[in-house]
Amino acid sequence: MRPPRPSAPLAVSFLALFVALGGASWAAIHLPPNSVGTAQLQNFSVSNAKLKPFSVGSGKIVPGAVGAAQVNSSQIQLRVTNSCLIGAVQSFSVSGNVTCTPALPDEYGTKPDSASLAGDQKQVAVVSLPAAQSGSSYLAFGNVQVVEVEGTEPQSVDVSCSMSLAGSSGTQGDFDSNLGGGGAADASGTIPLVLPVSIAGSPQTVAIDCTDISTPATPAPSITVTATIHAIQTAVDDDK
Repeated sequence: MRPPRPSAPLAVSFLALFVALGGASWAAIHLPPNSVGTAQLQNFSVSNAKLKPFSVGSGKIVPGAVGAAQVNSSQIQLRVTNSCLIGAVQSFSVSGNVTCTPALPDEYGTKPDSASLAGDQKQVAVVSLPAAQSGSSYLAFGNVQVVEVEGTEPQSVDVSCSMSLAGSSGTQGDFDSNLGGGGAADASGTIPLVLPVSIAGSPQTVAIDCTDISTPATPAPSITVTATIHAIQTAVDDDK
């Protein structure tokens, strides 16, 4: 027995159901160009998984859209918000605040240098000090260790040392002794020197020179001087 044919209303119902089920799939893959805009996207509907790697560049971000609220503050250093008027920068916080620390002055110095004196003047130690365009000030400290070894005859010995900036007068110190001769004790002492220094334009040198005078001059005693220079920068005036 042949099954009954479906009625016209039933056929229309099946056709409508087919269109309803298949039409959405067709629309999903056949969207007209520029048909999906912000109005068709729900908030938070585009997630990270939907973005192609490196698909969002600087040209896709509105200027000013990414700020402190959008970044991970544990990974991104925010803009520096202040500076150090005195001292040096020690560290930056994540929020951009600056921690300052006192800045130590620049220091310059020499290792101990030695020379033997024999009635003539000798340069024992020298240090070069830099200068800013307008000028720099330093306080230089010199220290001279003197060792005298007696001869066979009694003698009066004067060791004189000066510390000065090249081409200018400086400061001077002396060490006087009397050597008994013939087995008497040798002599030793210290000559301290202090010199304020102001230079500009180009580096200058500070040097320690020493000389000796013995009475009588012969036989000449054995005299050794060992000197050091330590300079601390006290001010910088640089208008560059």
